[in-house]
Amino acid sequence: MKIGAWIHTGGGVPLEGQIALAAENGLSSIRCYHLEYAEQAVPALMQTGLSLLAGMHVDGEALVQDWHSQVQLEELARYHELGIPLEGICVGNELREGGDEPGKKRFTARLSFGLANLLTAYRLWLDEHGYTTPLTYAMEGIVFDREGYFLEWLWPLIDACDVVSLNAYPMDGQAWFTFGAFEESRRFLCDPRTRHDRLALFELHLRRALQQLELAGKPLVLSETGFPSAVGYQLEGDRFVVPQSDNEQYGQAMREFVTLLRRVNADYRERIQAIYFYEWRDNLYHDKIWNVEQSPIHVAFGLCDRFGMSKFEIRDLV
Repeated sequence: MKIGAWIHTGGGVPLEGQIALAAENGLSSIRCYHLEYAEQAVPALMQTGLSLLAGMHVDGEALVQDWHSQVQLEELARYHELGIPLEGICVGNELREGGDEPGKKRFTARLSFGLANLLTAYRLWLDEHGYTTPLTYAMEGIVFDREGYFLEWLWPLIDACDVVSLNAYPMDGQAWFTFGAFEESRRFLCDPRTRHDRLALFELHLRRALQQLELAGKPLVLSETGFPSAVGYQLEGDRFVVPQSDNEQYGQAMREFVTLLRRVNADYRERIQAIYFYEWRDNLYHDKIWNVEQSPIHVAFGLCDRFGMSKFEIRDLV
């Protein structure tokens, strides 16, 4: 099971230095969401030997109107001209109908069928050009019903994926939205019973997904996972949220989490091919802090702080 991360740009911290640091700490891959980022990362990836889980943007609204409008063969070709090892290409990330507001976002049959058609078109092009790069789509929890089974209309998309990718976190709704999420994060890190209960529920959901994918013969990538290190926050001015982290508890919780993932993976014959932490470095400028989702806890997901300094011994995870 490979371990990687998403490493965001900006904040005055050079991307190439963070990629080198990730490699020094034992990570073997990084994730990206668009081609321009990949092009910027190429020199560092070549120097370190890290692979890339590439990303291609898909406009959900345009997709459901006419999936042909989202075919980007030039971009697909360009990824293969970069000269770096590709773990796969993720065609779209967390598409929704109904917008991003909590409680209204939905994953619909129209999205599923449109993505399935798009992936099939890309697979045909790759096969014609002799590329074996796996194709996938990064789905979130709204693709499951209340019992934890994939929505029936998701299966054409699963069939079209070479690898199924899932953005999955050991967090419930209260742990994501409004400033109350910082208290939920503190409880997860500092209250053993809370952490045990949440990890147990995450394990149940993960095992149910793996059971279904085992029957379908599909491997899994956790394309986003992790949890915040914050036990509080400070507000500087009106809008700058600075997390207060408990790095000792965070490191211990991370070790427990990865141990859980390895145990479950062993039970399913290493069906989980890779996990990607969201994210490598704290992001105090994340666009979800003040948008309709109102999720300021996004500032604290880094394995490193905002300056790129590790919060714990990351090598313990690998």
